[in-house]
Amino acid sequence: MPVATAGKPIREVNPNQQDMLITGQCAFPVLAHIQGREILTTFTNKAGDPVKQLGVFPGNTLTLTNRNGGESITLPANGSFQLRALADGSVAMRITGHGPFFPNPITGQPGLWYLSGQIAATFDAQENMTSIDLMGNLVNLCPRLA
Repeated sequence: MPVATAGKPIREVNPNQQDMLITGQCAFPVLAHIQGREILTTFTNKAGDPVKQLGVFPGNTLTLTNRNGGESITLPANGSFQLRALADGSVAMRITGHGPFFPNPITGQPGLWYLSGQIAATFDAQENMTSIDLMGNLVNLCPRLA
């Protein structure tokens, strides 16, 4: 998008992210607690339509706890993401760094999948994934929490 057609970016800082209870991914419920802030910057065109969003999670950590009395682990959850609206109505997404997915974003397999690396994907105008590429590792953390 040419700079001349862009509106002023909208910056939002969320100093505390909400805890989340994750069910149906492991054989037990898992409490996810993120320590750290989330910074979102949304770019719009002159009509006010969002055309790009950047998110950063500087220095965050993720603590996952088996709510049935099992293990707890704390891992880095720092990184960034970028969403970009494309001219044909599709959206390109790139996530870089460390963080969780549930279920597996590539196979759809249940679990708490921890990314160390980068995932890039595109979605059509109906929000169907049309491509995905992983550079790095996705590891299921459910066995470590059992």
